[in-house]
Amino acid sequence: MKQICKHCKEDFEIYTRDEEYYKNMGVPVVEKCPQCRFQLLLSYRNERTLYQRSCVMCKQPTLSMYSEDKPYTIYCRECWWSDKWDPLSYGREIDWKRPFFDQWAELRQEVPRIAMLNDSDSVNSEYTNHVYRLKNCYVVSDACDNEDSLFCNGIYFVKDCVDCAYVTDHSELCYETMFSEQCYNIRYSRDCHSCRDSSFLIDCVGVTNSFMCVGLRNKSFCFKNQELSEAEYNKKMQEYQLSSRSKVEDYKKEFAEFAVMVLRKYFHGSNNEDSDGDYIRNNKNVHHCFQTRTSENCSYCFGIYDAKECYDNMVWGEQVEKIYMGQAVGGQAYRLLFCNVVWHGQENYYGDNCLNGAQFVFGCISLKKQKYCILNKQYSEKDFLVLKDKLIQHMEQTGEWGNYFPIKYSLFNYNESHANEFFPLCKEEAKAKGWQWQDSLPGTVGKETIHKIPDDIADVNNSIIKEIVCCSNCKKNFKYVEAEFNFYKKLNIPLPDKCPSCRHQVRSREFPSFKLFNRQCMCEITEHNHDDKCPIEFKTTYNPNKPEIVYCEACYKKEIY
Repeated sequence: MKQICKHCKEDFEIYTRDEEYYKNMGVPVVEKCPQCRFQLLLSYRNERTLYQRSCVMCKQPTLSMYSEDKPYTIYCRECWWSDKWDPLSYGREIDWKRPFFDQWAELRQEVPRIAMLNDSDSVNSEYTNHVYRLKNCYVVSDACDNEDSLFCNGIYFVKDCVDCAYVTDHSELCYETMFSEQCYNIRYSRDCHSCRDSSFLIDCVGVTNSFMCVGLRNKSFCFKNQELSEAEYNKKMQEYQLSSRSKVEDYKKEFAEFAVMVLRKYFHGSNNEDSDGDYIRNNKNVHHCFQTRTSENCSYCFGIYDAKECYDNMVWGEQVEKIYMGQAVGGQAYRLLFCNVVWHGQENYYGDNCLNGAQFVFGCISLKKQKYCILNKQYSEKDFLVLKDKLIQHMEQTGEWGNYFPIKYSLFNYNESHANEFFPLCKEEAKAKGWQWQDSLPGTVGKETIHKIPDDIADVNNSIIKEIVCCSNCKKNFKYVEAEFNFYKKLNIPLPDKCPSCRHQVRSREFPSFKLFNRQCMCEITEHNHDDKCPIEFKTTYNPNKPEIVYCEACYKKEIY
């Protein structure tokens, strides 16, 4: 059935499978479209806008997601995970005369929050956020089980990678690479699998020692999709100076002009059954999902893996089931509804910042292993179940039940949040929609000690790590760290002249939208078993107003293989 979005006023479809899911979960049918729900969830997520603060408990300086003007009690990682404080000491009775969200928001201002979301076991990885099980990582977010990586987001099981996004599955020595897996020593690439020792690749599998190639399979020594002998390839590569920053920028433009003319499959992924979305792999019955792996019966999800029966679940997963409207929830979790950052929980409703297995709780903040709590006050199992049902009825009367936390209670200003990467807005647009805006983002200017960065890495020594540099884009200051410099020198990569934040912004422009377009295959090759234009229709993130040549899977395979 058709529904008009309560937020953006656009039409959207509610399918029979959606209605069945909402009924089984005991929640009302959604009132907002998938894009607006996604935007709201991500406005509660800040990965990269970090501030210097002091821990309220130990008084030591710490890096935090929360600026000084945020009204929250902030603990450093060590203090938050310690036994020196009790989240139940902040518990309060339910006020049946007031809306639930207002009571929850007041509690949230008092209960301590962890400064940055990193687990207690990561090693030498303090400057990381939304991470789990890291070793020797720096300025990394949305990451799990990585080593020796810097300035990355969305990485899992990788080592020695720099300036990458959504690179996974034992990739190593990758630079400026996106949406790739099991790759070694590739740079300036995206959408690659099992490639190595190559630069400027898109949609390649099993490709080695190649340059500026798109859509190749199991090839070596290729230049712009032409297969050469090893000697011819090496001679051709002598024309390209990959140690020069200015030359690399020219090569990026050259590659973009070549790549846009090569056909694309309408989605990225493989081994899916009855599924649609983009960057999906090994799924069954997932719909309108993005960056979703090894999951089943899920819809409207982003960045999840190993999940079952989840709707509107954003980032993580890992043996979870029946997650509905969650942001950063996962880790052997079951039945979490309307939660923000809940790890290893069970039967959580409107939980927030509960990182260690809270069970049967409602509207609680920063719990760990506690059970049967509402607004951080603990009850007997019997009393909890009675109060839970009564509170749901109360929220139905106030119109709150079935909705995620409101925009006005977002933990972050819009331009601090992850939402701004997928749905960029100016200050006026964000405030008109109800979000707040941060006018004083962190950073310093005018402190640079060097005014010209050498163009070629061959002309740089490690004394550069002592210098303060000015970003060529935003003009804020930054420094090269030793591990970063060693990586560039080892791989003969020129020093970037943009700060890590601006480099990330460049990558984020390449992220696919959370929107699917209905399109028809563009193939007109009659040898592909169709007359004139292929009649196959599909849902794709490729915007019909963009120049890419998009094929259905059957036509794509016939042309590529």
